Amino acid sequence: MTMKLFDAHCHLQDPRILNKTPQLIATALDTGVVRFAVNGVSEKDWNLVKVMGESYPSVIPCFGLHPWFIEERTPNWFNTLKELFQITPSAAVGEVGLDKGSHGKKIDFNDQVQVFRRQLELAKELNRPVSVHCVHAFGDLLEIMKSTGPFPAGVILHSFLGSAEMVPEFAKLGAYFSFSGFLMSMKKEKATKMLKAVSSDRILLETDAPDALPNGKFGSLFLVDGGIFHPEGENSSSNADSLHDGDSHPSKDASALPRETPNHPANIHNVLSYVASLLDITKQELADLSYANAVRLFSYEGSKIRTSNNNYSYLCHQMASRDVSSWLSKSPSPSEVQLHVHGMPFSVDKDLLSARSAKIAALLKENPPEKLAFLLRDIPADPETFELVARFCHGYELILSTENVIPLISLAYYLEMTESHSDNNLLDKTLAFFEDKVLPSWNETIKALRSASSIIQQVLHSGLVDACLESLIYKALADPRLLGEPMKNSTCNEDSEDEELYNPLIQAMNQHGVPPEYVAASLCQYVKKWAISGENETIYKRGVIEAVEKLLPPEKGILPCTLLFEMLRLAICLECSNDCRSGFEIRIGKQLDQAEVKDLLIPSQGYSKEIQYDIECVRRILKHFYANYSSTDVSGIISVAELIEEFLMEVASDIDLRIDTFVSLAEMSLAASLGTQRNSDGIYRAINIYLDKHRYLTELEREEVCRVLDCQKMSPEACEHAAKNERLPVRFVVQVLFVAQLQLRDTITKEVQVFDDKLRREVVEDEENEVKMGFDEEEVRVEMEKMSIKVMELERECCIMRKEIEHGCTHQKSKKGKVSMWREMKRKLGCVSSTHDCNCQVKKKKKKY
Repeated sequence: MTMKLFDAHCHLQDPRILNKTPQLIATALDTGVVRFAVNGVSEKDWNLVKVMGESYPSVIPCFGLHPWFIEERTPNWFNTLKELFQITPSAAVGEVGLDKGSHGKKIDFNDQVQVFRRQLELAKELNRPVSVHCVHAFGDLLEIMKSTGPFPAGVILHSFLGSAEMVPEFAKLGAYFSFSGFLMSMKKEKATKMLKAVSSDRILLETDAPDALPNGKFGSLFLVDGGIFHPEGENSSSNADSLHDGDSHPSKDASALPRETPNHPANIHNVLSYVASLLDITKQELADLSYANAVRLFSYEGSKIRTSNNNYSYLCHQMASRDVSSWLSKSPSPSEVQLHVHGMPFSVDKDLLSARSAKIAALLKENPPEKLAFLLRDIPADPETFELVARFCHGYELILSTENVIPLISLAYYLEMTESHSDNNLLDKTLAFFEDKVLPSWNETIKALRSASSIIQQVLHSGLVDACLESLIYKALADPRLLGEPMKNSTCNEDSEDEELYNPLIQAMNQHGVPPEYVAASLCQYVKKWAISGENETIYKRGVIEAVEKLLPPEKGILPCTLLFEMLRLAICLECSNDCRSGFEIRIGKQLDQAEVKDLLIPSQGYSKEIQYDIECVRRILKHFYANYSSTDVSGIISVAELIEEFLMEVASDIDLRIDTFVSLAEMSLAASLGTQRNSDGIYRAINIYLDKHRYLTELEREEVCRVLDCQKMSPEACEHAAKNERLPVRFVVQVLFVAQLQLRDTITKEVQVFDDKLRREVVEDEENEVKMGFDEEEVRVEMEKMSIKVMELERECCIMRKEIEHGCTHQKSKKGKVSMWREMKRKLGCVSSTHDCNCQVKKKKKKY
């Protein structure tokens, strides 16, 4: 049987280990520590514990005001605490308590009692367990509990070091006794006496991490820095060492470690070894007992344990309240055998059990009954499933359901409860129910698969999973809408919680030709539930994202671009594989023309604040777009060009955006516009925003910003604005003026040419058609005069614009009598000789008709 442990009290939010929490949890999970009750101690860390509980399914949040921190409380502390419990139904109460030790003596004890009593009453009102700290104040604690209790939801006396005589009194009031590394500081004889006074259904184990570092004599110690401490005589290649890649710290004993060495939650194994040695039981037996006790204690209404496995939690409560005639009888009669299932003791009539089970009959034939519990220590069942089998063996009616049928089939197969051993056998009954009631229905098949998630490894090769998958594939081919409506992100009817079940299902859907848009709809819902909005751990979410990327059909447009960007951001945040992130980038690139500017604002994962957004990621996506865009319709290219311009304008207002990064983005925007007839007004607007937000730039730096802008592609309106823009460098303003003059000259030339063409056409028409009116020289002269006046007006406007810029750029230097900036710029550009000024006005052209 796989050993499971429950850390009933720790402080993973403690500043000493907070930055290592993900690694600590991952390592502890590898060693079999599957739950952590994380206790807040003050208003300052309550929200941190809440977030930790939301981030890790294995973390059970607890909120309480520790006696050491009551002097720091705010006037509204109790209301804040109550509100936290209202919005966090999965939370327990703790850490609270009383302290008359060296630290507690500094704090008014009457104040401690007042704060403690209010929280104890709140725990009883909420019907949730409460974790209690008590140092040299057990008499006071007992009196307060007697006046307030009893506490059916449980009181955890954490790191208990009280006397054996007080154990029964506390137990009557609903107390559980939790043991940590501090127990090793107690005299062995006193500790043994106290432990044996505790009922087996009241024992809990904890680490109190980062405090209560155990003694290294009872096994290797995991260190927070990633290493492993091996005490004298321990093998450096121990099992614990194989679970971690950190450096080893060989030494004679734990005293070699600094006093401030923080404790690791995986070190609960050392506590387990020590307590088991004092109780003279196996570590497996103690692990099963303590785990079952903790599950029962933390299975209150709204808890994570009750939510994830409500039936199991209910069973734990029911088992705790049964009398000696129940299946949990601790004193079996001579005709009964006692078995342990996940720490729960069952007493079953051996003759009735062997009559139904060929495996039990064979074991009893060759072994004495007292060895049966050991021989069946790896029984593949949870307590609820085994109870159903026990009831069936004792002649009670068997109640089958979609949720219990696969676990029952698995257990019946393990116990060999087949037709060859008994006509009234469990295997036939459960298989018939499975075929008649489960497989014909889509929803029932999904429910059955979900119920098998806890025993997935045992049923994968039984054929049951394959039968479910085949049934679902057949139904999806007949009606793909069962997977969800495509492109609408609608909720699927059902989905599987386990990747080991869901992944092969979707692979089979793809292989059998289920329409890709429906497969994508199911994947969309799956990733939303278990990665985007789920409360799963990082490693689980990473697995979901990587699996979904591989399973997504390759067709373009089956998922909205915004959702693909959301998955990409999550893949980056979760540090998914490069292949996973690249896969999302390629998919986005195929449909980048459907994106919005907010989608491109992908936060940079670097530590430098100077680059807020992942520019290189956007560049790669843009390359994928052009590599996959083969349509002759340029509308998609224009859409992307506009998108990149909007992105440039969006990031231009970032005060921390460096010049080289901005210029790189501007060049990207120019590249996006290649092949289109779009002007450069969008880039000019972005430059104007950037210069406005970065007014501290020097003239040379502003010139660097503007070097990417082609004035000749700016509209007349943009040129007019630029000519009056004081934020632009002088050199660029001059270039804008010359471009404006060229545009003016081209305009005049075109208008004169249009008039010439019109005049020639009229002459030709008159020569060919004498019926028409003759050539009117006076009319031509009048038109020529009008055109001349228009040309002069245009030239005068250009001259005025030039003088305004000249005056604005050289005003300060002119006051000092220096050479005009305008004149100097014209000389550099070759428009002024050393002795004569250049007439930059457009000269009139003589026309001959």
